[in-house]
Amino acid sequence: MHVLLHVQESKKYFLITNDEFMENQVSARPLPFFYVGKSITRERVNNYEAQKRVLLTQAIGKDDTKNVWYSKEHVVKLLDEINAANGDGLLISFGMYEDAHQFAKQTCLMMNITRANDGDPTRHTVINLENEPDFADRSAQPKDVILFPGDNGIFSKVKDFNFGSPCPPRCSAFDDLP
Repeated sequence: MHVLLHVQESKKYFLITNDEFMENQVSARPLPFFYVGKSITRERVNNYEAQKRVLLTQAIGKDDTKNVWYSKEHVVKLLDEINAANGDGLLISFGMYEDAHQFAKQTCLMMNITRANDGDPTRHTVINLENEPDFADRSAQPKDVILFPGDNGIFSKVKDFNFGSPCPPRCSAFDDLP
């Protein structure tokens, strides 16, 4: 049973009973907006493997990063940081580890929080934490430690947002991607 509540500009607003509402609910959760499907995912990964990664591997003389894995804890802390900085998003750039790093010359991801630029939703400014008013206080505090599965103390050191598990060498490179 519907009860007409209001008519405004040729729109009708109805009151629906709770039982009626519950009957019309779908229990399946919709797919996320970023879902592109198994075939597109596989095609894009294969394109990268065949056209880009092979060149990077040749250029550095060893197997280059195929993908980067982040734990749920890592992602939750990143989202917390975006919220704390009043950010509106995340800019992910490709980088390369320096020669002295354990993953020297391999591709890495650099993450920077962004804010909307002057209310224009199409323009964003990268937040430089060193320029934030609380940087001195925050930098005096010890960083969180995020341990990755299998660290066993070998790699268990302070990790920042830009340190995931590069695959290879840290994992099997998720050959089972869709």
